[in-house]
Amino acid sequence: MNPRERSLLMIAVVLLGGVVWKFLVHDPQAAQYAQLVQARDQARAELIKDQQILGREAQVRQEYARLSAFVKTMEAKLPSQKEIPPLLTTMEQFTGRIGVGLDSFHPSPLEPVTSAEAKPASAPAPAGSRAAKTLPYSKMEVTLGLTGSFAQALTYLRELRNLPRLVVVNSVSMNPLEVPRLGVGINSEIYVVGAPPASQR
Repeated sequence: MNPRERSLLMIAVVLLGGVVWKFLVHDPQAAQYAQLVQARDQARAELIKDQQILGREAQVRQEYARLSAFVKTMEAKLPSQKEIPPLLTTMEQFTGRIGVGLDSFHPSPLEPVTSAEAKPASAPAPAGSRAAKTLPYSKMEVTLGLTGSFAQALTYLRELRNLPRLVVVNSVSMNPLEVPRLGVGINSEIYVVGAPPASQR
């Protein structure tokens, strides 16, 4: 074998070795490296997500405590059914102190409160949502008709808001009478703890 043939043979061996190394060593290792990099990036992303969740733990606990305190405060303002007559009497009696005339006072029977009433009316119901759930509360609609001045009407509404029990004013209507008297209609609701008595269902 002359030197030229020997050189060509060595070059062929080197090229063959390079091809074998590329397909049997380099490419599998490169693919494995890419998989490891991808797995590392996914693990890093999950770690960052977990760290963010842990970072919000104090905030979530604080928000939960705030909401729990708010619920307790609201429930403290909800009377029991036994307290309804004195509450209605209070709503009726302070009209004389304010100076307005009480023309009508109509409390309706207690009604159960459902979970659908706790959501905004404009919020669409999610697909496959369950039927409205009855909550452990009841409500009573109270409609009042008053006669007085505009200032007296505002004072009356303020008195309703400042009652130790929760009275929700849904609507107020005013009709002019003899100056400065107005006819005032108030539609309100009282929420109480517990379901209505069986006799009212």
